[in-house]
Amino acid sequence: MPLRNWLMNMSAFEVTFLLIGIAMPIAFIIAIYFTFRSHSTSPRAAKIFLKRNSWPGELHNTRIDSWQQSTMMYGNNFFIDIFFYLDNTLLSAKALVTPAQLHLLRKDLPIVVKKGKKNNIAVIQLGAWEAENAIQ
Repeated sequence: MPLRNWLMNMSAFEVTFLLIGIAMPIAFIIAIYFTFRSHSTSPRAAKIFLKRNSWPGELHNTRIDSWQQSTMMYGNNFFIDIFFYLDNTLLSAKALVTPAQLHLLRKDLPIVVKKGKKNNIAVIQLGAWEAENAIQ
């Protein structure tokens, strides 16, 4: 019996359970994908950091509240998630740091961040000297 005849001879009850049987595995696969995927916007934030010179924005002096090393690399350098307060709001942005400079990151280190439209935020410079001279 061809597939078309088989489907035409099914009752509404059988068709309903056939559709449920097809939809449930697809729904579980989608649920598993969204559950186990990374909730981080790391690739997007890394692209924003790499294009930081091409988009307009304002420079702000602030200080590091905390930081976390990500698994992303650019060449031999690491992308670091820097957390800081700007206008009493905790924000995060990416910075690119060499392995030799990782030990220099600490809380209250002065930084300069660039904030643009569409939530584009990137760390422009790290350290006291750069922070004092970046905006001048």
